[in-house]
Amino acid sequence: MAEKNEDRKGGPGHTVVLAVLLVFPILKVAWTVGGGDAAWGVLVALQPANWLDVLMGMIRGSAVLAFVLAVVVSRMSFVFMAARGSLHHESSRAQALSTLMSLVAPTAFGLLMTVFFDWRWGVLTAVVGWLLRQGVVLEYRTGHRGGRERAAGLAPWQHRAISAERIVVTVLSVLVLPVAAPAVALDGESWATLVRCEVQIGTSQQANTLIELTRMGNGIVGWDLDRNEVANAAGCEKLDGLVVREPWWRR
Repeated sequence: MAEKNEDRKGGPGHTVVLAVLLVFPILKVAWTVGGGDAAWGVLVALQPANWLDVLMGMIRGSAVLAFVLAVVVSRMSFVFMAARGSLHHESSRAQALSTLMSLVAPTAFGLLMTVFFDWRWGVLTAVVGWLLRQGVVLEYRTGHRGGRERAAGLAPWQHRAISAERIVVTVLSVLVLPVAAPAVALDGESWATLVRCEVQIGTSQQANTLIELTRMGNGIVGWDLDRNEVANAAGCEKLDGLVVREPWWRR
């Protein structure tokens, strides 16, 4: 019963995922633009509706972070649903349905990884996500989760499968994710496109480099890296690369 309550309320992995989703995007902005005041200016200019762009930029810039988040979130959502009864039915029809549902999220995440990275990441994400979900199914079926009486005489492969599933989830959510997320947040690369634009300064115009924050009319609103302030700009050209400053670990 304690495991079931933990599945409903969240465990260590849930806490790490929330930190990645809420804290590290702000850290990404702060390190990239150079401080708290600058980060606040960027967040205000972005507006809450566009804050998700920072997280998406972080994920798009790191296949490892995207893979770990996809796999952990896929399993976490499945455990959450299972704790509310989706795996408590014994009928063959219910078991077939749960098996089918266990394929949906891993397949969806695999397709996204294929689109944004390549097919190898897509296959890896789909397979690992599905296997971890099958580990949850096995735990419920054998009484290791959900408050059921534990099945007697489990086959050796079942013991190994349950142990492997738990070890993999712990490594990914508690060890790999807390390393991958800050590494991306502090790598000194922009989460959005870098552009070279004409910026109005008094009565003259100057060509500056900006981080694009949002589009406005025929121009953009961006963070001016040359003047360290939010600026309206027009006549923009996309620049190759995303590097704004050195990574934290090289300073």
